[in-house]
Amino acid sequence: MLLVSLVSEDSMHAAQVGVTARQEAPGSDDFYRDRGASAIMRAAHFPDELLAFLQLELLVARETVAGHGCDTLVELGCYDGRALEVARVAGVSYLGIDVNREGIEALKQRIFDEGLHGRADAVHGDALKSDEWQYRIAGVNPLHVVPFNLIGNFAEPAELLRELAKVGGIALVSVFNAEPWTTGVRRAYYSACGIAGLMEEPGRYGGVRFRGDDGFESESFGSEGFSELLAESGVKVLDESANRYGRCITIGLG
Repeated sequence: MLLVSLVSEDSMHAAQVGVTARQEAPGSDDFYRDRGASAIMRAAHFPDELLAFLQLELLVARETVAGHGCDTLVELGCYDGRALEVARVAGVSYLGIDVNREGIEALKQRIFDEGLHGRADAVHGDALKSDEWQYRIAGVNPLHVVPFNLIGNFAEPAELLRELAKVGGIALVSVFNAEPWTTGVRRAYYSACGIAGLMEEPGRYGGVRFRGDDGFESESFGSEGFSELLAESGVKVLDESANRYGRCITIGLG
């Protein structure tokens, strides 16, 4: 009985240690909340091949604001406000949201310096907790920009789309495709950002998932896999644009 008791206690202790380790293991949000965001968002680290994808994303955002009568641009994972210029040119209000406090503080300073107070705002918050930022949306028909494969950083991408559906409006979601040349560019990009322990594996949605130290995770999407994700999330595709490296999908959230 004593031996059984000791084994049981040891097993329970091991299980508790395992649970604690899993709970304390860094996640993708930890990576972007801390120093990883500045590395990923540094322009010097962007491969030339990805600049065309970023340009496509901004052009489609501008067209979507005009085509769907959006009165506010909400940029999730905004860091220092890459889509602020779209809102400025389109003549709509802007709200940037990011878990990285340093990026948000820099964006607030930029808004102040450029005299955009009252037309632009920035919130340190979590995209999955819309109650932290929904009340800051100035308009009634927002365009939620989910840029640069941001949705591929979430453990459960469908959760993000369902959270945005609570807010309503339109969403523009940009994703990397699963082509081998795109995977190669991503690998070079993440390596240039200094992400240690970089590994790649099949993704859940027909793409390739990269993992790294400090909780880094980024997943691309195959066409069928992304369609399954949208169906799972209960959203409707309104339009789509694509180039060699990825797709920009406009979806209705209502």
